[in-house]
Amino acid sequence: MTTIQPFRYRDIFEGTQLARLPESLRINGERDAEILVILRLLSGSIDLIHSPRERVIKQRKNYFVSDFKNYPKNWGTKFSKLIGENISGSDLAVYIESVRFQNRNFYKEILFEISHYFIHEKSGSHTAAFIYLYRLLEKISYCFPLIYISKTSDFKNSYSFLKSLMSGNKDKGELGFFKTFVQELYREDPISETSIDLEINVENEDIQSLFYRSLRDICDQGIISENTNEPRCLSIKYCDMGGFLITVRNRFFHNLSDNGNNLEGSKIVDSDLLFSLINKQGLQWISTILLGVVSYNLSQFQQNSSQYSLSRFAELQ
Repeated sequence: MTTIQPFRYRDIFEGTQLARLPESLRINGERDAEILVILRLLSGSIDLIHSPRERVIKQRKNYFVSDFKNYPKNWGTKFSKLIGENISGSDLAVYIESVRFQNRNFYKEILFEISHYFIHEKSGSHTAAFIYLYRLLEKISYCFPLIYISKTSDFKNSYSFLKSLMSGNKDKGELGFFKTFVQELYREDPISETSIDLEINVENEDIQSLFYRSLRDICDQGIISENTNEPRCLSIKYCDMGGFLITVRNRFFHNLSDNGNNLEGSKIVDSDLLFSLINKQGLQWISTILLGVVSYNLSQFQQNSSQYSLSRFAELQ
């Protein structure tokens, strides 16, 4: 049976810009670590090629930052600072090389979901793009917490962290597990006090008000941030963004009958326009979760490497 590779990826850097990048951070189409391709794609520094139609998507938004600005130069240096202030491009390259064969099937599936998202987003098919955004959320909801935990060298703290995820969780299933993980991940982090702001940028004021009210009505009061500005901006508390995406999915695709606050056809008017107001911020939120996991795992990798080096040095004395 012939295996079809739906996507290819190519580096946008060349010449001196490419030369500045360590080899392990370059995209060459061979042996590229899936986690690297994900980081490069979400940061807006590679082209995505949809193989069946040879369609090229020039993804230039940086989903790891709130203003979506990418790094046209010195990607390795600038992106590594998002992971940690003292992290260099070389540090990131060493880490990528060390984990390139870990969890490959998982990251390959993640990469497929993100790639499908960008194909539909570029086409203006924002309703379809949301489907892949939600599939992405489902895939990471269980695996990210376990990947995060598995990298720690402190098994006692790892057990305590896992126990905190399991206890008192009223939401059943993987998505409920993930919700608690996000809260634990950002405990005492200033980002947990921020919000994801959904700008209702619609020229028609009647449709703007309709969209705002439709989205507002499906939300529990507790997830709404004080930054909300009716009808121009619906702000969701940072750690509750995942729950908001789940609610949107349930109220639109499942159209649950036990609650009158569904996203009915009369409230939608244009589903692609509605989801265009949600998708970019949703992917940006998921991207920051990924960045948090990478940042933690890289720090653990460096710590373990340092401890190993000291141990070897002591043995040689």
